[in-house]
Amino acid sequence: MRSAAFTFLLGILVAALLASCVSTGPKVQWSKNLAIEATSRDVNSRFHDDNLYTEGETGPIVEDEKDKESQLEADKYSEAVLEWLNPQKIQRVVIKADIGEMEYFKIQYLDDQEEWQVLRDVKDHVREKYDTRFKEPVISRKLRLLVPRSWESRRVGGGKRTQRSDGGAPVLTYRKIREIEVYYALPPEEPVAPVASE
Repeated sequence: MRSAAFTFLLGILVAALLASCVSTGPKVQWSKNLAIEATSRDVNSRFHDDNLYTEGETGPIVEDEKDKESQLEADKYSEAVLEWLNPQKIQRVVIKADIGEMEYFKIQYLDDQEEWQVLRDVKDHVREKYDTRFKEPVISRKLRLLVPRSWESRRVGGGKRTQRSDGGAPVLTYRKIREIEVYYALPPEEPVAPVASE
């Protein structure tokens, strides 16, 4: 009986050691912050200036007057868009904001057909920092945070956190963002072969 318990315990210990060895592979090295080189529609935007003590905010969505779907989207959401001259490899996005500002949002990129594709749909996020990584990088010239203008929140006294005027129409409310950072994983460093001496 003791032998079986000892063997079982030893098996668990070996499995735990093997699992820790597998999970502690080589550390990922990240590129420099690509968001610093991006532009934004708002020239005074401060959500990608690499300074945590400044803040920018989402802005209105420029809707297509002929497209009803884009008009509805503009009524319900605000956005923060980063754009680069050349396509960038995007594999990690970090968003920093005060608690309660960015509880719900979508991280999107513009694909080759000029359509917004969702990378991550974030719900109930109440920390100051949101750090997400993607197994496979995407290549795009534009990255966007799509943020609802109003939402229900169970974290504020059980009431609804809505931004509405007395008439019920959406108020132009924008969310404060301290920083958006964008990275891609660098290839692992190859070991340097020693130079043979003569």
